[in-house]
Amino acid sequence: MTAIYSNAKNWLVQAELLAQSGLTDLIAGKDSGAGYGKAIIGDFSIMMPAAYSLVRNRNIMHHETISKDGAWVRYVEGTRLDLKDVQFFWGSAALAQSDHTLLHEDKAKKAELALESILADLAVLNIPDGFKLSISLSNHNPERWGQEIKRRVEGTHTFEHLHPVTRSIVTKTVEIVVTGIYPEGFGSIAHCLFGEASLVLDPSELAIALDIGSSTWLVTVFNGSGAVIDRHLIEGGAGELHNMIAEALDKRNDRVSLLSKDVKHSPSLVNQGIIEGTFTYGGNHLTGKKFETEYSQCLDEWWSTRIEKFANFVTAGNYLDRAKYLVAWGGGVSLPVVDQNLAGLGFVILNNPQFINALGLKLLTQIARGA
Repeated sequence: MTAIYSNAKNWLVQAELLAQSGLTDLIAGKDSGAGYGKAIIGDFSIMMPAAYSLVRNRNIMHHETISKDGAWVRYVEGTRLDLKDVQFFWGSAALAQSDHTLLHEDKAKKAELALESILADLAVLNIPDGFKLSISLSNHNPERWGQEIKRRVEGTHTFEHLHPVTRSIVTKTVEIVVTGIYPEGFGSIAHCLFGEASLVLDPSELAIALDIGSSTWLVTVFNGSGAVIDRHLIEGGAGELHNMIAEALDKRNDRVSLLSKDVKHSPSLVNQGIIEGTFTYGGNHLTGKKFETEYSQCLDEWWSTRIEKFANFVTAGNYLDRAKYLVAWGGGVSLPVVDQNLAGLGFVILNNPQFINALGLKLLTQIARGA
């Protein structure tokens, strides 16, 4: 039945069909990410900015915001007694608030707000009432945060959200079971070895994975059993490239109008122009400007410094000569030119690279459930 909504023509149709599907039990994987959280719930993939904003003035009609990458949620009652009657925005709805919190700025928030993140996903997805969700999650330090995440997430939760089609406030109850909390990237390895994109790798053989995320480049050396042999973190992911381009635009002298004079350019709008493939900053004729030149110049500097650090690590550890595969995932591997650079170096670039970890976490949920 999941194919009914996963193949729907757009998000609103998907949400409505899922609500009417009669499904009561789904498995999921959740990658909290740095800049964006990614989840695979059943056959449905969802990605939202990892941003949170607490609603403090409850007399204001805060629930007017709705989109496929943001939501308003009110926790009504349930296992989390501390959240009773708490309202919050998540994703793009949170970014629209001046007092929002970005989760990547405080890694503890990824654990502390794990339930809020999942409820926002379920609100956008428009899950049926009385739903059971089995889920695996990832965290940068599961030894420190694993039990705390499970305590905060697991249980029965009743919450309100805005219906994506009728725009009325609806109440849902969900039972969440946490089947596992794994280190960052563990789901990606599971997906590569045991999922649809399986690599043919014996237990004695090695692969080198490069995860280009919003905040970092993470290099992981693993074997055919899924064991992590070594790891190396390189600071400055795709978000750093967006910052570099924004700063380059700040230094431009071609002021197109008084309205754009001395403007400080937004990295998020740079990212939007890249994602849309227009390489245009801003959405109107007053601020819109092409930044192909800045992209090319900044990309060269950003790529060369980090790929050199990658090369130094894999050669110093004597991993490069021994590796059967070089594999790449994460949102940054899809950047224009970066994908070509990686392919030229012999990397296997997986489909839907941003969702690889979430897909693998869903697979681990299936394994834990015996599905």
